[in-house]
Amino acid sequence: MQEVKIVGAGLSGMTAAVVLAREGYKVTVFDAGQNVGGSPDFHPSVHTTPAQLPQLWDYVGLNLEDDFVKCNPYPMFYYNKRFLKLPPYIKHNTAYCIERGARPTSIDNHLFAMAQEAGVRFEFGRKLDLEKLGSKTIVATGLYPEGYKKMGISHRRIYVTWSKGEMADQTSSTGVIYLGDYVTPDYAYTAEVHGLDYALMFAHSPITKKNKGAFKNALESRGKGNYAEPWRDVVLAVPAEANLFWKDAILAGTLSGMIEPFWGYGIVGAIISGRIAAKAIMDREEAVKDFEFFTRNFDKKFKRRETLSSYSPFASGILIRAGITWARLQCLWQRDLASRTREPLRWFRE
Repeated sequence: MQEVKIVGAGLSGMTAAVVLAREGYKVTVFDAGQNVGGSPDFHPSVHTTPAQLPQLWDYVGLNLEDDFVKCNPYPMFYYNKRFLKLPPYIKHNTAYCIERGARPTSIDNHLFAMAQEAGVRFEFGRKLDLEKLGSKTIVATGLYPEGYKKMGISHRRIYVTWSKGEMADQTSSTGVIYLGDYVTPDYAYTAEVHGLDYALMFAHSPITKKNKGAFKNALESRGKGNYAEPWRDVVLAVPAEANLFWKDAILAGTLSGMIEPFWGYGIVGAIISGRIAAKAIMDREEAVKDFEFFTRNFDKKFKRRETLSSYSPFASGILIRAGITWARLQCLWQRDLASRTREPLRWFRE
């Protein structure tokens, strides 16, 4: 029985672990944390994402549909405190809320249970020397800057502030995107699922006290001022390049570039990436083909994000609102567009 080591017990690491264990590999997952669910510096959290679920489960070979709770209604957009009217085709789109973290209702705990059932061994509170990793090792250390620095992977720092609240309504599942002078060209959002109400603001430059206050004011204007104080501040990293390998090791998750670089969607990419990493253990050539397919637009979208980030908040705000207005006008000129589904992100081609 071949042995495989996986560094990181996040979505991509555990997905790879389950796939490989079911194929007969002896899998051990190492994580610096004390338990599954990621760092308390960033979790528990709620993420919203578009997803092509049938294609996702078919490709990965796992079914995590219970963890993808349909947003109802579809996420709304605000600019400062003003509601943004989106193109009419939005009503045909679908987005999902997913809980991350150590709570029993999280996708992390679901994957953890699947991994244990498949015979995966976990060692928490363990750090491995990245310089001594072998060819049968998968590295999936996520958004933390240390991994990028040690491996020399080009990346960008992301500054995050977040908080959470509890909700009596366990059935609510929705998200709201906040744009505005205080956060553009980046954005903030709130999302709810399983009774967890989560708020996050991120930026490519340090978040000022003034901008954090403006976001809180925007939340309070919508009756969303019940988040725990103080808010947590953390510095994370996102890749500026896509890499499946580092020396003899296989990369997975955000670390590998399996993230949508413009808006930062990462949940679906992490799960797909876990399957690719497992495939790289079993069939390196096929894994490379899949990785190149799924990261085919990474460079183009990353450059687009870099360009937008170089503009002033005023200029980028005008561009974002103009883009939404243009999309609405297109639906007036091309009536059939209004009745189509036009998801903002499609990992799979039809």
